[in-house]
Amino acid sequence: MDQENKITEQKTKKDSSKIGAVIILVISALVFLPFGASAVFQSIFNKQKASTFGSYNGKNITYEPGTKFFITVSNLAQSYQAGGYKVDENSYYRIMREAFYQTVINMAFTDSVKKSGYIVPKEAVNRFVIESFTDPSTGKFSQKAYNQTSAVDLEKLRKDIESNLVYKRYFYDLFGAGNEVSFNGTPLYGLKRSGAEKKFLASMGAEKHSFDAVAFSTANFPKEEAVKFGKENAEKFIKYDLSVITVDDEQEAKALLKQINGNEITFADAASEKSQKYYSDAEGKNAGAYRYQIENMLDNVDSLAELEKLQKDEISAIIKTKRGYSIFKCDDSVVAADFEDSTVQDAVLGYINSNEKSYIENYFLEIAENFVSEAAISSFDSACKKFNVEKSEVQPFPVNYGSSSIYSSVSETGPLARIASNEDAYKTAFSLKQDEISSPFILGSNVVVLKCTGIQTDEVEDASETEIRNADLNTANSALFANPKVVDNFFATYITLMSENKNRK
Repeated sequence: MDQENKITEQKTKKDSSKIGAVIILVISALVFLPFGASAVFQSIFNKQKASTFGSYNGKNITYEPGTKFFITVSNLAQSYQAGGYKVDENSYYRIMREAFYQTVINMAFTDSVKKSGYIVPKEAVNRFVIESFTDPSTGKFSQKAYNQTSAVDLEKLRKDIESNLVYKRYFYDLFGAGNEVSFNGTPLYGLKRSGAEKKFLASMGAEKHSFDAVAFSTANFPKEEAVKFGKENAEKFIKYDLSVITVDDEQEAKALLKQINGNEITFADAASEKSQKYYSDAEGKNAGAYRYQIENMLDNVDSLAELEKLQKDEISAIIKTKRGYSIFKCDDSVVAADFEDSTVQDAVLGYINSNEKSYIENYFLEIAENFVSEAAISSFDSACKKFNVEKSEVQPFPVNYGSSSIYSSVSETGPLARIASNEDAYKTAFSLKQDEISSPFILGSNVVVLKCTGIQTDEVEDASETEIRNADLNTANSALFANPKVVDNFFATYITLMSENKNRK
């Protein structure tokens, strides 16, 4: 669970950042390597069945040698290493997530260019072939390196270059080449913008609002409230003492159960040597002991009745679980939850956070409603003292949904740090009149109350080419990943893949 929470935090940070930055990486990471990029992750994620992380327009994005996704992961990992960064478990998620984004973007842009009938000129491919064998320190082409490269590798290099130039054609036509070639100061590549457009875009960030804010963090949910929930739902926290063997194939499970019942192999040895360990540790001990955890394992919740019948040391029949076919062994009797035990209290808190988040949010919404009532009677500051909550002064900022680079943004820390991706929160905040106090609303892991302290209209400069270009990149990517053609199963697949890899060690 710790690993999953860590990845969830990384995912949140990644998905809330500007996807436009990723597309720049696509261009910078397209390094043409004549001998091919080393498969940095091949040994890490070595498995018989390839993992599919999603799809674009019905085409799977699968992690296996030779696929675009696989090569992009490898190239990005090499780019990290070349930049002096360490490629390890702390960077796997970031690298693979970026590679997934790049793969989707590449597939979408390439499809669009191909529909236009564009054909990459051979001369353009030749230029990049020469560049691939040119020493960057001297600027000289290495005929020797070229001659030592096999015909097969050269042909693969040409195909890779052609593929990447198709992608670049779309990118350059819409967004420019970065350091654009210009004529009389006007870029030759990318969408063109009029002076009126630049003024209009800049004016949208002129009106700014400032606030006083308080935040009731859902992370501070009291344990006594968790205990109250636990007692009201005590059956969820009954504790089972089980070991489990899980395999992918039903026939394999039947054969294994027959061997165990025939004393050809012990349950312990089968758990250690034969199990996929989706639900257990290396010795076969079931990782989720509470009833709600076991219910989540089962393909059919009714199967729990079979487990409840087991006596100590008794072995179950084959039970279909969500990730295969399992054989359970009862190691000891079922134990009712002791809500005085801190371990059980932590388990209840974990359950509520994962499955009953609204229960926590409603608790703090009620407190925040009382705060608003007190602030209306006395003052915002007085309510802060009475409820022992810190007031934050939020400096003036405009509506900037998606954190466009054209406009200033709210601070990345503080009660409104997550507002950039929350349309309802913006509507609540910017509909307030001077000195008006908002109703409580949920923003990230906080329940927030605002008081509007000021509304101002600033003089603004015209938006620059770079700012608009970056905004266009963000918009293009947001539209792409909201498209039903994109199926994004990255997070769930990554968690599964990492779990399987950990169990293999």
